[in-house]
Amino acid sequence: EERDESNYINVMQALVREKTPKYIKLLGVCPCSRCVADVEALALSHLDPKYIVLHKSQKFPYSVYESHYNAAVTSQIITACRVVMENPRH
Repeated sequence: EERDESNYINVMQALVREKTPKYIKLLGVCPCSRCVADVEALALSHLDPKYIVLHKSQKFPYSVYESHYNAAVTSQIITACRVVMENPRH
């Protein structure tokens, strides 16, 4: 069986991972790996997953999905930042 080198990606996870550092810094959330992971996990828990399949040679079309899901992703990251700031687990 030959593998075609395609992989799936959760669009929401990619967007959250890309945007989280900006809001961690902007809102003054602790930037340790645990707090960042908590923010990302909490935000993703409130976003429906959206999967796409890409060949390994394709780049993730960030701008296409960012423009479509920006408001929802940003809202959940900000909410998650506030929760983590109030209840840090480190």
